[in-house]
Amino acid sequence: MLAAAAPALAQQQSPVLDALVESGELPPVAERLPANPLVVTPVEGVGTYGGTWRSALRGGLDNAWIARTVAYDGLVRYDREWKQIIPNLAESWEVSADAKTYTFKLREGLKWNNGKPFTTADIAFAVELLKEPSYSVGGFVKNPNNPVDIEVVDDTTFKFVFEKPNGVIMDELASVNGFSIVSLNKEYCSQFYPKYNPDAAEQAKAAGFETWELWMTDRCSWATETIRWANPELPMMNAWKVKEPLTGSATRVTFERNPYYWKVDTEGNQLPYIDNLEMRVSDSVEELTLLALNGEIDFQDRHIATVANQPLFYDGQEAGDYRMGEEIQSSSNTMVIQFNLNHVDPKRRELFQNKDFRIGISHAIDRAEIIDVVFTGQGEPFQVAPRPESPFYNEEYAKQYTEFDPALAAQHLEAAGLIKGGDGMYTFADGSPLVITIDTIASLRPEWPDMLELIQLQLQAAGIKLEINNIDRTLYYEKRPLGDYDAQVWGGDGGLDVVQEPRYYMASGDESVWAYRWAQWFNGSRPEIAEEPAEWAKQQMDLYNQLRGEGDPDKRTELMKQILTLGQENFPVIGVSLPGNTYYIAKNNMRNIPPTLFQAYLFPTPAPYDPFQWYFAAE
Repeated sequence: MLAAAAPALAQQQSPVLDALVESGELPPVAERLPANPLVVTPVEGVGTYGGTWRSALRGGLDNAWIARTVAYDGLVRYDREWKQIIPNLAESWEVSADAKTYTFKLREGLKWNNGKPFTTADIAFAVELLKEPSYSVGGFVKNPNNPVDIEVVDDTTFKFVFEKPNGVIMDELASVNGFSIVSLNKEYCSQFYPKYNPDAAEQAKAAGFETWELWMTDRCSWATETIRWANPELPMMNAWKVKEPLTGSATRVTFERNPYYWKVDTEGNQLPYIDNLEMRVSDSVEELTLLALNGEIDFQDRHIATVANQPLFYDGQEAGDYRMGEEIQSSSNTMVIQFNLNHVDPKRRELFQNKDFRIGISHAIDRAEIIDVVFTGQGEPFQVAPRPESPFYNEEYAKQYTEFDPALAAQHLEAAGLIKGGDGMYTFADGSPLVITIDTIASLRPEWPDMLELIQLQLQAAGIKLEINNIDRTLYYEKRPLGDYDAQVWGGDGGLDVVQEPRYYMASGDESVWAYRWAQWFNGSRPEIAEEPAEWAKQQMDLYNQLRGEGDPDKRTELMKQILTLGQENFPVIGVSLPGNTYYIAKNNMRNIPPTLFQAYLFPTPAPYDPFQWYFAAE
């Protein structure tokens, strides 16, 4: 795919940079831009420079909001319709016929925010570091199922060469995950790496770190990790650069414009329009909501756009001088119940792996009651399946076992081997009591505890005793490799990004909590706990490996449909309801924001809607 040549433009810049250019601290804008800057068509029209975009972070670990606003600048990106992959740092690319070699051409003259050249040497360094065995991350670079090498042709041209065909790498690079490969400046970060600095290990200890890897992580963290935004010295390629860093004690984080940003509007004005970003840091959702109601937030959806807040925000639009826009969620479900099919207790493992048990639990849930009470009637009963807007939508899959039917629930629970005692509660077949503990994180989704309390009562009526365990997020993750948990809940990823996020359709990765150990087997990781999956799950894995290596998008679609069919037949996880559309809050003078957005993580809303072309209109 080749990008169209940009027209010759009369370059312009934000007035806050004029004095720096006049003093000689900055070169003229024409010298700061690449030879072929990315020309961006504004949503409504060419904007004006200036202003500070105010938003908020929920606590000092809320790196996802930064990923969704600042960080989305990889080699390629999605368009605003989430239909095509379009050029970004790479102005063009070519794919070999066997889908093993991807050749990228960077824009000539790209510069980091410190003015130093951004070249293929930086990407090669990132690949080298991410492949480092002792370094804890790596993404597609470390995938043992399809290793990749990088071949540097010149300063602007390089190749990713995969051992096997790779039909999904462009989606990986276009998602929020694509930031890692362009996020490590070689000149700065090599000082922490023993290969380039023989004294790195010794200097790490002097700096207070046990290993060079920890020192590197602190100074040059990858992608969207929180610590990345704690180092203003780290060069970046984004529209705004860190000014006041995100630390554990920070009450606000600020960003200022990158004078070397490489995008312009259709009249040649260097982007971004908005000069500064300010993010208030607070652990209180109530405080964030109050800020928005008072008109002290210019754009936000994260954390505040809840069902409970919707009537408050609707009524407060005039007083707060803001508007509400629509967001179509990519999520397949409001809450996913994942029984642990790999439980370390053989008796519980056998029960949870029994499909009749899961069907019985599903029929015992009164979804209509949950939708009415928790979501004020918004949504519909739905399993964890592709959304109606998805080309993979299958109504039978989405609706199976969603009928509230206590008699049918009892039939399936008893078919799973459970026995109802004199008190009306089910026991294991040997007569031992059955109490199921389900883990949740109340602080993450305030509606989950409400949903679980209703489900607890509904299952009690069906003869199943359920205990709700609200725990810290760190412990939530630590329990997974241990395998000693009954069930966990999470949000319904993969409703629209079906191929990219198949965690609930098959045991694809660490977020497939229902079969964590099967996923380790699939990915060749954690051999000490990995377990060979059931035959149907292995069939899915084989199909997904074929999909990964298929260059023809139509054939990839057909392979994904086969994976979904197996998921439908084996019903590994239980859903509750299809989320209704949600909303965002935007100040009335903040322009160039589309009225309707997709809401996703891999399509990291609002970043694909180009916040660098948002602006504040004159009153």
